[in-house]
Amino acid sequence: MYSFALTQTGAGESAWARAQTLAALRTAVEALDDVRASLAVLASDTDWHSDGVRAMQRSLDELRQGARVEASEMRSRESEAERIDAS
Repeated sequence: MYSFALTQTGAGESAWARAQTLAALRTAVEALDDVRASLAVLASDTDWHSDGVRAMQRSLDELRQGARVEASEMRSRESEAERIDAS
């Protein structure tokens, strides 16, 4: 990575090294802030999609169970219709 050790060669060089160090640190902080903001958005989107997928799975399960109940009812009606004497 970076070496931020300041040499003892003079005040001007020390000030320049300090300024470069501060600039590099500010750039790193800005990059980390950008990443943090992006991660917050991704986390929020992931929660929404996860909740949406779970809700969709529950709905599909309810539809499947409803279809099973209806199919059972239709089998019962079919059985009743078969027992009717049409003569």
